[in-house]
Amino acid sequence: MPWPATAGASETDVASRQAMDDASGMEQGAARKDRPSFVVLPIPQSNPALGSGLVLAGVAFYQPAGSPRPWMTGAAVLWTDNGSRGGGVFQKAYLRGDLYRVSAFAGGANLNVKFYGIGARQANRDISVPIEQSGRAVQLDGLRRLRPNLYAGLRLRAAQVETSLRFEGEASEEFDLEALQLDTRIGGPGLLLQYDSRDSEMYPSTGRYANLQLQWNLASFGSDLRYDRQELSYNHYRSLSPKGVLALRGALCRASDGAPFFDICLFGASNDLRGYETGQYRDRAMGAVQAEYRWQFARRWGALFFAGVGGVAPSMGDLADARALPSGGMGLRFKASTAYNVNVSLDYAVGRDTDAVYVYIGESF
Repeated sequence: MPWPATAGASETDVASRQAMDDASGMEQGAARKDRPSFVVLPIPQSNPALGSGLVLAGVAFYQPAGSPRPWMTGAAVLWTDNGSRGGGVFQKAYLRGDLYRVSAFAGGANLNVKFYGIGARQANRDISVPIEQSGRAVQLDGLRRLRPNLYAGLRLRAAQVETSLRFEGEASEEFDLEALQLDTRIGGPGLLLQYDSRDSEMYPSTGRYANLQLQWNLASFGSDLRYDRQELSYNHYRSLSPKGVLALRGALCRASDGAPFFDICLFGASNDLRGYETGQYRDRAMGAVQAEYRWQFARRWGALFFAGVGGVAPSMGDLADARALPSGGMGLRFKASTAYNVNVSLDYAVGRDTDAVYVYIGESF
């Protein structure tokens, strides 16, 4: 999962060359894993959802003795001219030779965004109401290896979200304005199941990665709302040549009745798929598939081409009849850390009626 990813219907984000030069400078000498590598990326952004501003992201990669995979510590802050602010920190660790996997996140934001409604029909109208979302969240995941490549574990999540309207007057009758004005806490336990045979987490060339997440929000954990949510994804990587990799991904999401509008399935989140403003298409079920060809044409430079299709629907049974939302595009990669094989990524994607530019650290999946 990229850190961070920015998306919008008309984004023209580009990373500064200075950030790439700085990251390259940190790799002076040989690609050694006995010292940390730091990737710092300022990301100018301009999109209809959040306005114009800057995301500043930084990640430290390091590999303690005995860890087969690099640990990650990261942080990011967001500022835009429409008043949106945000920030977060995360940690990912592999303990006792990857017997245990632990990750944690904490963050908060005050975002001024657009709400297009729930369902593809309302999103297609391209009519929105401006809302303000303020919240903070913490999440802790812990998994244990059960057998080679297979992991299972638990999640604890808690969040408080307050939403309000940013206008006075009336809106279309199809918008439930009362549901957009709430101050609520959500939280509860989750079950996690992973199958991971990738040869690398940051730039896999072979292997598979399947991830199942089952989340419940319960009153006994302080949640004001009671609902459940499930996500399933499957990635497959195949090396086609010494410099070429084919990456495939499929993803499904379902949210039960009672889920608030901000925690149902958001099309475009986690880059499933690129080319759409995150949240314009949202519903209680979502599906997406995509393919990507990654080509390393120089020691530090690479390119890729991708295409996919997906959709949203009121239920999983309705996905087969959902309006198709296609996506396609291309990208450029710069290897900011040769020690840990970490790329800075720039993608351009075209959706059904929109396009977007993405800048982030790592790969899309």
